[in-house]
Amino acid sequence: MPNSILCPGCSSLNRPDAVNCRVCGRRIESPAVPSRKDPSVALQRVTSGEVFTAVVAETTRKPSPDRATEGPATAAATATSVEPNLEDNSDVLAAAVDGIRAKAQGEGHRFKPYVRSSNRKAPTPAAQREAAKHLHDAVALLREMRFADAIEPLLKSISRDDDDRRPWILLAEAYLRLGRPYKSAVGYLRALELSPKDEQAWLGLGRVLRMLGDTQTAAAILDRATLIHPTHAETWVERGLIYESLQNLPEAAACFAKVLELRPEHRLAQEKSQEIGAKVAQSRASAAAPLATVQIASAAAESLGPTAEEERERDILDEMEEAFSIETSLAAERGSAAVVTQAAEAPGRVRTFVEGLDETLEGGVPWGHVVLIEGAPGTMKSSLGFSILLQNAARAGLHCLYLSLEERGSSLLKQMGSLGLHLEVPKGSLVVLDPRSATNLLGEKKDWLEGLREGIRSVKEQRGLDLIVIDSLEALEVLAKFKDRRREIYRLFEWLRDLGITSFLVTERPDWVVAGHVLQGRWDEEFLADGVIHLRMHLVTDSTAQRRLRVVKMRGTKHNTGYLAMDFDEGRFRVTRAMSS
Repeated sequence: MPNSILCPGCSSLNRPDAVNCRVCGRRIESPAVPSRKDPSVALQRVTSGEVFTAVVAETTRKPSPDRATEGPATAAATATSVEPNLEDNSDVLAAAVDGIRAKAQGEGHRFKPYVRSSNRKAPTPAAQREAAKHLHDAVALLREMRFADAIEPLLKSISRDDDDRRPWILLAEAYLRLGRPYKSAVGYLRALELSPKDEQAWLGLGRVLRMLGDTQTAAAILDRATLIHPTHAETWVERGLIYESLQNLPEAAACFAKVLELRPEHRLAQEKSQEIGAKVAQSRASAAAPLATVQIASAAAESLGPTAEEERERDILDEMEEAFSIETSLAAERGSAAVVTQAAEAPGRVRTFVEGLDETLEGGVPWGHVVLIEGAPGTMKSSLGFSILLQNAARAGLHCLYLSLEERGSSLLKQMGSLGLHLEVPKGSLVVLDPRSATNLLGEKKDWLEGLREGIRSVKEQRGLDLIVIDSLEALEVLAKFKDRRREIYRLFEWLRDLGITSFLVTERPDWVVAGHVLQGRWDEEFLADGVIHLRMHLVTDSTAQRRLRVVKMRGTKHNTGYLAMDFDEGRFRVTRAMSS
C-alpha cells in the first residue's frame, strides 16, 4: 500500500487519509502532521503492575484514574475527569483490542479482527436474499438455544453480505455462549465497525472481556456504553456485575438501582440489589453476616424454574431479536422509505386480504371486533390468522402480535415460511410470542388475566398494538385453568374490546355432519364473539376434499352466510363461490 500509514498499536497498514486504524480502531495521525517536541507519555492502562499500552499525550491532559490503584470511582467522577467524545470511541476500543490480543497470545490462541477484502464487491440483491434466508434459519436455531448449529448459517449469511451487522452480532453471541470469547470478540468488533453505537455490540464486548477476566478494560467499555446508551438496562446490569467483581459495592448498587428504575421487574437486578445490600450490612455488622448469607443461599435453593442469570441470558437473545425485528424471516429492507415507525391511525375496518372475502364483508372486519377463526384440524386456521397479521403489517402499517400458546415461535415461523408467507414488514410491527413467554405471563399473577394484561400492555406501550391473534383458545383455557368457562371467556373478550384493538382467536371445532348438515353445537364463545369465521373440509367425492370458509356471524356487517371455496396458493388466500353441494 503506497504512502500508507503504520498503526502504532497493531502495525497494520492504513490509507494515507485514514483517521482510525482499520483493524484495531486506534486513532492515528498522518505522517504529514509534524510530531510535537518532547512529548510526555501517559499510561493508558496498568494491570497488576504491568504496563500493557502507553500513548503519547499532552501534559495538560489528566489521565483517567486507574481503578486498580486509586480504588472505587463513580461513573460521574470518571465522566467529569475524562469527558470522552462519544463520537470517537477509538480509545476504549483500542484498549479492548490490546487486552484481548494480549490475553490470546498469553494463552496461545489466535485473535485477528476482521478485515474486509479491498476487492470485495457489494452484495447483489440475490446475495442479500440468500443472506436473509440463512439469517432466518440461524435465528430459528438460536430460539431453541442450539448455538453450535446456528454458527454455520450465520457464517453463510456473512459470506453473502458482510455489511449487515445482525449476523455478526448473533454469531458473536453464539460463540460467546459456547465459551469461545476470541471468536466472539471478532464479531462484536466488526458490528461496532459497521454501527459504532450499536448497544448490543457494546454490551457483548463488555461480556467478552468479563469472560476473559479483564475486568478493568470491561469496566472502561461499559462506562462508555452507559454514556452512549443511558437507558439500556442490560448494559447497566453488566456494569454492575463488573463493579461487583472489582469490590466496588456502592457503584455496583447504583448500577442495579438504575436497572430497577428502567425495568422494575428485572429479576437478576432485584437479587443483586438484595445481595449487595446484605454485603454492605455485613461490613457494618459482621455478627449478622452468617445469617444473611444462609438466608440468601436458601432462597436461591428453593427457587423453581430458571435462575435469574439464565433468564437474563434468554432476555439478551430476545432483545437481540427485537432489535433486528422479531419477524426474522421478514426482514425490512435497509433504508426503505416505506418503513412505518408510528402506529397507523385506526381504520374503520381491518382487511383480511383474502381475495374475494373482504368484498363480502363490506370492506373487512369492523375495527375493535373480537372474531373467532374456528375449524377442524388441517383447515389452515393458524395460517389464515398469521396471514391476516402479516398482510396488515406489510400493507396497512398496523402493529401486530401473534400469541402462540401451543407452537414454539421458531417452528411457527419455519412453517409459515414454507407456505410462502414472505413479506417485508417494518421493524417491530409483527411480534411473535411463543408458549414460553405465554407461560410466564399467565403464571406471574394469581389472576391469569392480570398477567396477560400486563404482558400485552408492555408490548403495546413499547411498539404499539392494533391486531392480535391468540392461538388457541383451548390452550389458553388449559394454561389459565378456567373454572367457569363462560365467565372467563366473557372477561377475556371484554378486556380485548377495552384495548381498542381488533382480535382474532383461533379455536378448535370438529366437523359434525348429520344428514348433510354441519352442526355448529353450543359453544359459549360463539355467542360472546362479535364475529365467527368457520373453516371446514368438505368432501367433494369419496376421494377428494375441498377447504371451505363460511362467515357465520359478523356484527354490524351485511355478509354472505353461505360456504365459499377456499384456496391457498403462492402465499395468498382466496375464496370463490362453491360450485358443489
